[in-house]
Amino acid sequence: MKANSKYQINIRGCILFLLPLIVMTSSLLSQERFRKAPPNPEPLAELILPEIESHTLSNGLSLSVIHQENVPTIGLKLIILTGESSSPDDLPGSASLTANMLSRGASTLSGSDIEERIESIGGTFSTSIHADHTIFTFTFLEEYLDVALDILSKMILRPTFTRTEISYAKRAMYYDMVGKISDPEFIAKRHLFRLLFKDHPYEKSAYNEDVIRNIRQKDLLDFFDEHYRPNNAMLILTGNLNLSTASRKVSSYLNTWERKNLNSSFIPPPEPYSEKKICFIDLPKVKDATIYMGNIVLAPRSPDFLPFLVMNQVLGGAHNSRLFMNLRESKGYAYFAFSNVEFFKRFGVFLMRAKVRPDVIRDSIEETFKEIENIAKTRIPSNELEQAKSYLIGNFPLKIEILEELSSRVSEIKVFNLGEEHWSKYYENIMFINSKKVFETAQKYPLLTSVVVIVGDKDVMLDYVLEFDEVDMYDIKGNLLQSFKKGDIE
Repeated sequence: MKANSKYQINIRGCILFLLPLIVMTSSLLSQERFRKAPPNPEPLAELILPEIESHTLSNGLSLSVIHQENVPTIGLKLIILTGESSSPDDLPGSASLTANMLSRGASTLSGSDIEERIESIGGTFSTSIHADHTIFTFTFLEEYLDVALDILSKMILRPTFTRTEISYAKRAMYYDMVGKISDPEFIAKRHLFRLLFKDHPYEKSAYNEDVIRNIRQKDLLDFFDEHYRPNNAMLILTGNLNLSTASRKVSSYLNTWERKNLNSSFIPPPEPYSEKKICFIDLPKVKDATIYMGNIVLAPRSPDFLPFLVMNQVLGGAHNSRLFMNLRESKGYAYFAFSNVEFFKRFGVFLMRAKVRPDVIRDSIEETFKEIENIAKTRIPSNELEQAKSYLIGNFPLKIEILEELSSRVSEIKVFNLGEEHWSKYYENIMFINSKKVFETAQKYPLLTSVVVIVGDKDVMLDYVLEFDEVDMYDIKGNLLQSFKKGDIE
């Protein structure tokens, strides 16, 4: 009995000794599993989106209203369905200068008069010019809708285009662009678009500051007369008003805006690059390398639109995406590394951007292509896919909480003619996307034959850039300076 009792005591002692080890090991294994397979996201709250009400006025102006209660301001977006791609071939920048002139004088009002009136109604006014459309954004206090429409009608119906104001506007545009040419991201993206849009109408959107001086008063008047027509425009109002009230008020101020037959022609999308191209732009005193990569991909109305967005989210849409985790967190190459899709009317451009140390330029680009190749060769694990979808869906309400963001989202839907379902069924359409659909989408598009643009100081990083088999070097205005092959020395 004593021996047996002793044996039992030893067994109990062993169990008591091993139990903490077993618990600790189990805990460590659980943590490791957690790292490799993060938990599924929490169920998403129901999203109730405001309805988009639309109506076309008798002169062809398309009007849309998004009713928002308890908002003290009204957001107005006037969209002209013409952008920089419609500038004359010999006068790029005409669309931008025309748009910038509207707030510089109208009817009996000077530019400063317009500015004072906008400020008096608690308003702001801004202009953004894109390749295929132009947006005027006007926000003001709700009770001043009539005053705002009166100001807008004068700008649209009776702009003055005085030579003095044109001179001021040209000077402002010139110095604004000169200020940007020290920004490596601006230089890299502009040059990438020049190459992707080479010999295509969209190439005009990547113009240099020098061309602005060639635009004359008559050029602006002709451009305005041809393109600024109600049947080539959309007006979007967001705030505490309904479609009936908006239609009545807008008609009373803009009913004399005359429609005109448009000489619009179909612009096909540019052809994507079929071979990888490496370019370098010398920007003195920039010690780190800025990298932009991209190629032509799908149109915004493509059925692959949402699967592509999910794929991009996994690849480089956020700080926990593959590019950032690889280049910054794992390798320590980059300060940042992201990807996104920039959409135009009939196509999109898939962009990847990073800022890296000069000595790892080649490694960073190769790792980026490896991540793209992985996403096209191997299906995304379910947990990673669900995290990406959850991010897109969970981030959507945040994007439309602000009046301006809500107006911008609706503007995209209208400009790209995405349809009401893209708005009303965004949640469920994202949720239905599976790994198979993303995998098939990733294989359809030429992501591995991207154009690569590297910007930095030649004296610091040319040796590292020459590690590639072939590199074209340009100046900041897009002029080809020299082509290098591996092993060349300047």
